[in-house]
Amino acid sequence: MGAFVILNASAGWQEQETAPETVRRVFDSHGIACNVTVAAAGSDIGELAAGAVREGARLVVAGGGDGTLRAVASALAGTGVTMGVLPAGTLNHFARDLEIPLDVAAAAETAAAGIPLEVDVAEVNRRVFINNASLGIFPTYRFERVRRERRGRGRLPAFLGAVWSAFRRYPFLQVALEVNGRRVVRRTPYLVIGNNEHAMEGFRPWERERMNEGLLWIYIARDRARRGLLRVALKVLTGRLRAEDEFEVLHAPEVRVETPRRRIGVSLDGEVFPLETPLEFRSRPRALRVMAPAGSRFFVEPEPQRQ
Repeated sequence: MGAFVILNASAGWQEQETAPETVRRVFDSHGIACNVTVAAAGSDIGELAAGAVREGARLVVAGGGDGTLRAVASALAGTGVTMGVLPAGTLNHFARDLEIPLDVAAAAETAAAGIPLEVDVAEVNRRVFINNASLGIFPTYRFERVRRERRGRGRLPAFLGAVWSAFRRYPFLQVALEVNGRRVVRRTPYLVIGNNEHAMEGFRPWERERMNEGLLWIYIARDRARRGLLRVALKVLTGRLRAEDEFEVLHAPEVRVETPRRRIGVSLDGEVFPLETPLEFRSRPRALRVMAPAGSRFFVEPEPQRQ
């Protein structure tokens, strides 16, 4: 098998009807056998990717948002099988950081003829994530939004209702972190653990300059009232966010997070999972091979060997 392509039918495709044929055409132009599967809502995308690996695929292409990419990366990390990316989500953090085009044809070209890079993944309690994990107010908001959408609410009403519900409840976390051999106890409205350093400033606080430093970056929001959260949101919207003003920042290859709760909702790349505590986070350096554009800033030419 050459390439196995998984297109999530639930993603925000601009060219959903033509995407499968576009992808096949691009791979055919490079002489690569290509199997395209359109995954219906509710499909186990991670299992589809794992099945492709078992069948001998050397390239598995994930078409969808960051949640789809996370599911495929979970199946591929540590296998040596390369991942291609066809971004079709709302924010597309992973694709943007790797400078993968958002256009279907251009992204397929990258997947078929780009360069393979080795990037880090992270995991918590053996669940892989590629961008970040968060605890506190964001999982609360995300859970409420999904619940409203499943009840038939439109996207905008679901979004506004979830924001209001999370803001009204405004849950605080009591957390104890074991990091770099010391214990850190904090009360915080939210905690973010990034796979590599996030900018946490400007208009795109989630951007990363590196994706292979082998570190988790821990951002602990300072203990603030609701109006403090509104101020942070305003700073993001106006590009004035500064990490040192709003977060306590730590970094380490692994971190243990304890809470008084036996189970807690954790957002992994935007999807919420109920996980048993304590939470054991770790970086898996260069565990994932992914196709990136030939001019990627993450690609370093090998040094010429001396004669």
